[in-house]
Amino acid sequence: MPEHCIRLQRNSAGYKLAAIQSENDEANATGRTTMSVEISAENRQEYQAWTPVEEDLEGLPKNIHDAILQMRVDCSTTDRNRMPYYGADDDIDKFTNIPYIDDGTRAHQLDIYIPHDAIMLAVHNLPVYIDVHGGGFVYGYKELNRNFCIALARRGFAVISISYRVYPQADFLGQLQDVNAAIGWLQNHADEYPIDPNRMGITGDSAGGCLSLYTLAIQSDPELLDQEKLGFKQTNLRFGALVSGKFNLSEYVDDTPIIDGNEPDLLRILAKPLFGRFIDAAECSKIYSLRNLTGKLPPLFLTTSSDDFIQYESLALADALARNHVDFELHDIRPAKGEALGHIFPVGLPWLEESEYVLDRLKTFTYEVM
Repeated sequence: MPEHCIRLQRNSAGYKLAAIQSENDEANATGRTTMSVEISAENRQEYQAWTPVEEDLEGLPKNIHDAILQMRVDCSTTDRNRMPYYGADDDIDKFTNIPYIDDGTRAHQLDIYIPHDAIMLAVHNLPVYIDVHGGGFVYGYKELNRNFCIALARRGFAVISISYRVYPQADFLGQLQDVNAAIGWLQNHADEYPIDPNRMGITGDSAGGCLSLYTLAIQSDPELLDQEKLGFKQTNLRFGALVSGKFNLSEYVDDTPIIDGNEPDLLRILAKPLFGRFIDAAECSKIYSLRNLTGKLPPLFLTTSSDDFIQYESLALADALARNHVDFELHDIRPAKGEALGHIFPVGLPWLEESEYVLDRLKTFTYEVM
């Protein structure tokens, strides 16, 4: 399915979410009941292969329940068109559903992708990317990014693909704690795989790009959070690759109404419950400004496209990195006339010519900076 269709689906989902919020505000005022989002049992079973659907939404206010469910259904309706198209992967060894927190929670599992030749050689020299999937902080498991992980593994990386608790299972701070726990698991188990624990980085797309950026910021700046109090363990990430991320959280620092027309409607609804605990815990001066946040980061590889609906986020991050003299490489790909790339194209459609170009450049950049 063309990536521009994915982008338009997700934007149209935002309009639906805004309508849901307005509808429920009216319903709350009048006392009438509104119709819930509908999903068939067949579709629910299919979608649960790569995302929670509604099993974690019980007890939420109706407008939030319906907004999250609508987001998950709309994204699943789009992603079902690409999920079956797994390429051949006989050259990649996979270790799946490994718990990084042993609590029986599906969201606390990871998959490992390693080039088969590295397994045969049994030399601990592979650089590592930890992959954090996107999904607006409310959608998805690690299975979403299988093809992307295989594409990275084919370029000479071990890839650790993690699930984390999406909202409402966890807020933004809890999701960061999950990512930190997964990295800690890998650092403790690195000698069991042919990887180099001194050459580890993180990659993420969309919401996963946000979680990856703030994971690097927490590692790099001890003033950002009280890491010991919040249970964060020291990590050793040397580089990052961020795809079409949501990076600027400054609009959530205070109670000022969000007026940016590009802001996804779901984040308008969830701003306080999703980001509030992190905002309260963080040093506000660091998150008021990307420049204040990014001064101590390791080298970063950034990807977006000119038809990405949050292209401006990657450009703003690149500006902050440049002003802070942080090593980075930016690829803002302009699709050919009459064609489209859209949001997270190297992750959702890694077989595209433009995606292969970006992934090849990512390999070169990573090997140069690690």
